[in-house]
Amino acid sequence: MRIEKNKFIEVLQSSVNNLLNHKEEVNALNVFPVPDGDTGTNMSLTIKSALEEVKRSEETDLGKLAKAAARGSLMGARGNSGVILSQYFRGLAEGLANLKDFTPAEVAHVLTQASKTTYNAVMKPTEGTILTVGRETAEFANRFSKKEPVDILLFLAEVLEAGKKSLANTPNLLPVLKEAKVVDAGGQGLIHILEGAYLALKGQGVQSLTGEETKDLPSQKAASREKISTDDIQFGYCTEFMIQTDSNDIDGFRNKLKPLGDCLLVVGGEGLIKTHIHTNHPGKALEYAVELGQLKDIKIDNMRFQHEEVLLKDELEEMRRQEAESPQEDKDYGFVAVSMGEGLSEIFKEIQVDQVIFGGQTMNPSTQDFVKAIQAIPARTIYLLPNNSNIIMAAQQAAEISEKDVRVIPSKTVPQGIAAMLAFNEESDPHEVEEAMTQAIQEIRSGSVTYAVRDTTIKNQEIKKGNFIGLHEKEITSFGDDLEETTIQLIRDMTFDDAYMVTIYYGQDVDAQAAEDLKVKLEEEFEDLDVDIIPGGQPLYYYLISIE
Repeated sequence: MRIEKNKFIEVLQSSVNNLLNHKEEVNALNVFPVPDGDTGTNMSLTIKSALEEVKRSEETDLGKLAKAAARGSLMGARGNSGVILSQYFRGLAEGLANLKDFTPAEVAHVLTQASKTTYNAVMKPTEGTILTVGRETAEFANRFSKKEPVDILLFLAEVLEAGKKSLANTPNLLPVLKEAKVVDAGGQGLIHILEGAYLALKGQGVQSLTGEETKDLPSQKAASREKISTDDIQFGYCTEFMIQTDSNDIDGFRNKLKPLGDCLLVVGGEGLIKTHIHTNHPGKALEYAVELGQLKDIKIDNMRFQHEEVLLKDELEEMRRQEAESPQEDKDYGFVAVSMGEGLSEIFKEIQVDQVIFGGQTMNPSTQDFVKAIQAIPARTIYLLPNNSNIIMAAQQAAEISEKDVRVIPSKTVPQGIAAMLAFNEESDPHEVEEAMTQAIQEIRSGSVTYAVRDTTIKNQEIKKGNFIGLHEKEITSFGDDLEETTIQLIRDMTFDDAYMVTIYYGQDVDAQAAEDLKVKLEEEFEDLDVDIIPGGQPLYYYLISIE
């Protein structure tokens, strides 16, 4: 079997469609019955980014197309599951780079390389997850390729079945899955992707039942032309191009381009450098680029003369807005924080955060979102505050891609992120700042109140759909039919002897008076605690709680 470009796109599209068709099913495979299941959404957006990159590519070689898919998934990765999936695609690309023939033995090697890459990307691999499903599927493929060395479709059918068996066994490897009576969500997403690919190779490509495959990704939406003023355009030519090169001196190339303009973005790897710059001398930028290798996908727009004819993409408008809002001279420190409510976003801005990325539960920002925010800050050292355990890996991936000194503070909650910022001392050196912020997130206790989306039993607790749920970090400590009592009980469970303050951020579904009533009751019960109520505006979570 030979895989041409059109067939590769068909296979990838079928995988995208199959995952999209089951996206909500994957989202629902949440250990806790809370309304923030987003694995299906994150993996869908990640693989859609891979598909879009392949469609834009002019390559025809399978190995190079696979590299394009890996690059697309890297920049579009969202959430931990999306980051792991992007590493799976990276492994696939490494395996396909040397593919001689599409035989069972070759495919088994490709799957093995994909699995190894995902394990290498995770500091502490957990069995019973997508990692296990990928590994056991590859191990079966290696064994079965010796029994079936010729018939590729028969081979793939058996490999897919082995993957499904591995997925079904995940609850036996991870007790928390067994208790919640679900299989691993990331593993389920991977199986849908592999199944879509197999069906396309079989000539039965999956069609989307949602229509989502025709929608642009968030970063590809066109900007409104009324919002763009030619008076603001200092550098008139939006210049974009790709360089095919053996050079790894991306920093040197970037430094050469810096004096030519603004909105500079240079990212690369795997023999390809992607460049974007606003400049008055596009020819000079191309001259520098030719010194490194072959040029492709050259695009130069005169932003002044074509203003009434061309809608600039949202990415460019956003980069210009960020540049206008940021100081023009380099400063020592810059900060990027993820926030999921208008009130919380304003708080971060008030405590010196330069760029606030809107996201959180069900809305995880991508690696690309972090990269853009980093590029917009003219600071020597930049700290990223993910404020969600599911966003830390995307932040770390962005830090690795960036040429700047970028450090990730592993904040898992918004209160932790706020505590980290309050610990910032501009007189300290970068390492001292990092240590102080990291220490600060360990000195507070975080809680949240949401609701159950299904009936479940956790640690012998019978929780009904619609119940309010109080979580201390990742543990359910209270639940019931009364929001106020559930919240008060959560705070009882969270308090400790030396606690002196509780801060409560109330969400968009909580009335301000109800929040004030809660404050009164807390002050009556906890006389030694200062109680502060702040509008956070966050969705899904009635209250976010910080105790220090």
